Amino acid sequence: MANDRGQTQAAVLIAAIILPHHKVTGSGQAFLVEAKDEEEQKKLTTELAKAVKGDVTRLSNGMYLVLRG
Repeated sequence: MANDRGQTQAAVLIAAIILPHHKVTGSGQAFLVEAKDEEEQKKLTTELAKAVKGDVTRLSNGMYLVLRG
């Protein structure tokens, strides 16, 4: 029963890459990386996603999430 058709695997949050104006109180098991500006944020997001072979999602507020799963 290891491959049950009704089961789906949820993505795991690896990191949130934020800017100084984002207010995040905690990140659980994920890395929380604060970039100094949008250029550094994009660069760090790309590098981190590549390092962990993760997918990137940009939220409407400008935060980037690196997910795997």
